[in-house]
Parts: sequence; C-alpha cells; structure tokens
Amino acid sequence: MFAEAPRAGLIRRLAAIVYDALIVVALLMFAMTLALAAVAILERTGLISLAGYLDSADYIQRHALWFQLYLVCWVVWFYLYFWCKAGQTLGMRAWRLLLLQQNGQPVTLKQALIRVVTALGGVGNFWLWVRFKQKLALQDQLSGTMVVELSKEQSRELNLHRQAK
Repeated sequence: MFAEAPRAGLIRRLAAIVYDALIVVALLMFAMTLALAAVAILERTGLISLAGYLDSADYIQRHALWFQLYLVCWVVWFYLYFWCKAGQTLGMRAWRLLLLQQNGQPVTLKQALIRVVTALGGVGNFWLWVRFKQKLALQDQLSGTMVVELSKEQSRELNLHRQAK
C-alpha cells in the first residue's frame, strides 16, 4: 500500500534530518549524564580512581575514544530502533516519510545497519542529485530500501494502525 507512494525528495529528507538532529542531541545529553553517573559510581565503589584527574568529566575526556564509541552506539541505536520498529524516526514521522524495502516490505535489521553506515551522516542524501529520476539516496541504493512521502491520509492510517496494536 505504501510502496506506491511517491519517493521522498531531498528537501523533505533534510528537514527530517534537522528534526532528528535535535532529538539526537537530547539523546547524547542523556548518554553523557549516564556516563558521568557511571564514572562517579565506579569511583565511589573503588573500581576506578580519579587521582590525577580534575573530575569525572576530565576522566571521560582523557578516555575520549571509548566515550566517542559509546556515543556512536547511542546514535546507531536510535536509528536502528525507529527504522526497524516503525519505519520512521520521529523526524520522518513529522515530515510524513516512511522507510521501506524496495519491494514494499518493512526494513530488516541488516538493511538498517547498511543504511546507518552508508548514509555518511546524511551526506548520502545528496546522491539524489545524481539519481534524480529514481529518487534514491546512496544509502537507499546500497541497502535496497526507499523513503516514500506519505499523504496525510496514509500517515493518519499508518499511525492509527500502530496505536491499535
């Protein structure tokens, strides 16, 4: 049913990315809070020592590689969760976009992982200028997926159906 919807263009995709970026920033702030709390708990239990560090934040900063990997995991989790569960992130839902396989089926975890890696932080969407007629971004092409633009009725029907589950 949704596979017949028109494929999404660059402007709508970028608008959804901006919306999602705000959510990701909040998610990363939450992740940082958890990391600071974890360091404080580990220090209080004696599992780590903050001797030679100014505070918990300095400890995290000096172990930046691990912390950056931790943050990347949170961002990847955000996209994998929403793409696999609903086919939409919150930004995609606001802009009435839906992620599907090119045959119209829901996206698999493998396809979502390929999308995360090949999206290149959203830069892969500019591939739409190269594949203008097909309206396939780089990550769409490499993962066998497509992003479609839903009508207001389709969006309403999709979200009503999810509430009934």
